[in-house]
Amino acid sequence: MKTLVKIVIGLVALVAVLAVVGVVLLKRTDFNQYRGLIAEQVELATGRKLVIAGELNLAVSLTPTVEVADVTFANAPWGSRPEMLKLQRLEAEMELLPLLTGDVKVHRIVLVGADIMLETDSKGQGNWIFAKGAETATAPATTGEGKLPSINTVAIENATLTYHNGVTGETQTVALETLSFAAPDPASPISIEVVAKINGSPIEASGTIGGLTALTGGAALPLDLMVKGGGATATLKGEIARPAQGEGVDLALTVEGQSIADMSPLAGGAALPPLGPYSLSGTISNPSGVYKITGLKAKIGGSDLDGDVSVALGGGKPKVTAALSSVVLDAKDFGVTPAPAGAAATPSDGRVFSDAPLPLAGLNAVDAKVDLSVAKLVKDPVILENVELAMTLAGGRLTIAGLNAGLAGGTLAIAGVVDAAKDPAALDATVTARGVEAGALLQTFGIKGVMNGGKSNADLSLRGHGASVRALMAGADGGVNFEMGQGKIENDFAKLLLADLFQVIASGGSADSSQVNCMVTRFDIKKGVATSNGMVVDTSGATIVGSGKIKLDSEKLNLRFDPTAKSTNLVNLAVPVKVGGTLAQPSVTPDAAALAAGVAGTVVGVASGAGIVGALAGLTGGTGSTSSGSAPAGDNPCASALAQGGQAPAPQPGQQAPAPAPSTGEQILDGAGETIKGVGDTLKGLFN
Repeated sequence: MKTLVKIVIGLVALVAVLAVVGVVLLKRTDFNQYRGLIAEQVELATGRKLVIAGELNLAVSLTPTVEVADVTFANAPWGSRPEMLKLQRLEAEMELLPLLTGDVKVHRIVLVGADIMLETDSKGQGNWIFAKGAETATAPATTGEGKLPSINTVAIENATLTYHNGVTGETQTVALETLSFAAPDPASPISIEVVAKINGSPIEASGTIGGLTALTGGAALPLDLMVKGGGATATLKGEIARPAQGEGVDLALTVEGQSIADMSPLAGGAALPPLGPYSLSGTISNPSGVYKITGLKAKIGGSDLDGDVSVALGGGKPKVTAALSSVVLDAKDFGVTPAPAGAAATPSDGRVFSDAPLPLAGLNAVDAKVDLSVAKLVKDPVILENVELAMTLAGGRLTIAGLNAGLAGGTLAIAGVVDAAKDPAALDATVTARGVEAGALLQTFGIKGVMNGGKSNADLSLRGHGASVRALMAGADGGVNFEMGQGKIENDFAKLLLADLFQVIASGGSADSSQVNCMVTRFDIKKGVATSNGMVVDTSGATIVGSGKIKLDSEKLNLRFDPTAKSTNLVNLAVPVKVGGTLAQPSVTPDAAALAAGVAGTVVGVASGAGIVGALAGLTGGTGSTSSGSAPAGDNPCASALAQGGQAPAPQPGQQAPAPAPSTGEQILDGAGETIKGVGDTLKGLFN
C-alpha cells in the first residue's frame, strides 16, 4: 500500500513539474529561443536538469496548444539510471483569456510515449522528492510567478512505468495504455482512471485521491480507489495524514477473488496455488511506524480467520504480532491434501530419515508472537477441536508454549523449542495425549494403517541437534510411551511387523483387523539409540512380549518378539522371532536358537509365574474392561502387568543360527519403514 501511495505521489509531482514547464512556455513569444531558460527555471525549482531536444510549437487560438518533443528530466543523483523521465511528446491545451490576467488554466495535458522511472534508495527515499527549492517553487501561492496552474486533465498514453524498490531490490514494470488524472481545480479531488498490463496481465483502477494542493502542500491525502486485476477486485478507502512520508495511514481495505492462481502474473510470474474463492477485509493503520490490520476478516474456501495483525518494520527485522481466531481451518483450503493410498515414496538412498536440510532460514528472517484459537482444525482425516496455540519467534528461536486441542474423544498437547540460532539447530519437543482413539492419534503424526478403535495414551519427548531430520535423530535423547486399551490392530501392519506371528494375533479377528485386548510400547532414547523398556501386545490368541533396540543413526533394527499362546491349537504358531535389517528394509526370521532350545511353542499354563509373561498370562478379557468393550486408557492391563513384572526380558543369548530360512511374511515387509517415516516427516514439518 505504501508503494502505491508513493507511485501516485511521484506521478502527480512529475505532472506538477511539467505544468511549470507549460506556464513558462506560454509567457514567452519565441519559445525555441527560451529553451535554455526554461530548463534553467525547472532546475532551480527541482534541483534536476531538464533537456528539451525537440522544437517548441504553439498553436494560437481560444484554446492555444503548446507542443514539445524529445524531453528528458534528470533522476536523483543516486538513481539507477540518469533519467527519471524520457518523453516523446507533450501537449498542453489551455484557455487564452485567463492568460491576460496571469492565470494559467490548462484543459488537458497529454504525455505520449513516456518512460517513467520511480524508485527508492536503500533508506526508502523516493526519487520524486526534489530539492528544497522544489518545495518552495511548487507550494501554493495567491500571487506571483509561483502560483499553481489549474489543470483539468492529465493523460498519459502508451507509457512505461518502472518502479524499483531500493530496500528490497525488487523491480516491477507496468505498461500503461492509458492513465488519466482529472480535477476542476487544484483544491478538488483528482479522479483517476488506469488501464494497464503487468507482466501481460490486464489491470484497471479508478477512483479519487486528494487534490494537487493537498499533495504539494503536505495536507492529508484522502483515497477512494478500486482496482481490478488478476481475477481480484480490491477497494481502498480512507486517508494518509502525511503522504510524503507514508505515515498516518487509516485505510479500509477489501479484496476478493475466485482463485489465488489468477494473481500469478502480478506476482512476477510465480506459480501461485489454485486456492479460493477468497476474501479479505480490515482497516490498515501505521501508528508509530507499526503497520496494523485491525478487524481482519479473511476467508479461503470453507476456512475463516478473524483478528488483528501488526508488523513493526523498525529494527533489524520485521516483528509480527497476531491475535487470531477461527471457526474452521481446513488444510485442503490451503492446498494440503492426504496422500493417495499406496503413494508412499521409497527413500532414494535407502534411508527413512531424510538428510535434506531443514528450512531454518525463515526462523531468522522475522520475529513474531502469535496467539491462535480454532474451533475446528481439519487435516483429513484428522479433526482437532478447540485448538489453542501460543507461540513466539525471537532471534531464530521458535517457542511453542502450548498447542492444546481435543482429539477423537481425548486431549492432545504439544510444546517445544526449535532454536535455529544455534549451530547446529536444536530441537526440544514434547507430545502428550490422553484418552485419544489410537487411529486418530497416529494419523495426526502421519502414521496410517496401524491400529484403531482403542483409547490410547501417549508421551513423546525428543531432544537433539542437527540441520536435518537424520542428524537430529542420530544423536537424539528422549523417550516414547504408547498405551492402548481394547482396540484393533490392522492386519496389514501385523503381517508387516510380525510375519508368521500374525496367525497367532489374528485368531478370532476379521479379514481387515484383529482384536487387541491391550498393548504397551515403551522406548528410552539416549544418544540416538532407542532401547525397549517394555513392549506388550495381548490378543485373544496370544500375549507377545517384545524387546530390543533401534539405532537411529544407522536405522538398524535389533528386536525380538516372544509369544505365549493361549490355547494348545496355537502352540506351534507361537514361535519367537527376530526383527533385523533397517527401518526402510526390515527382515523377520524365526529365532533358531530358541527353537533349538525348545523354548518356543509354550502356552499360558506352562508360562505362568515366569516373570513378566506370568504377569500377563491371564489377560484375556483384560482387567478394567468396561461394558462398552473399551478398556480405559488409564487402566491399561498391559501397563499394569509391566509394572508387576518389571521390564521386558533382554534377547536370549545363543549362537547365531546358520542362515535361517526367512519367515514367509518377509516378502510383505518391503517398505515397512514408511510407518516410521511418518514420524520423520512430522519432525520435518515442525520447521516449515
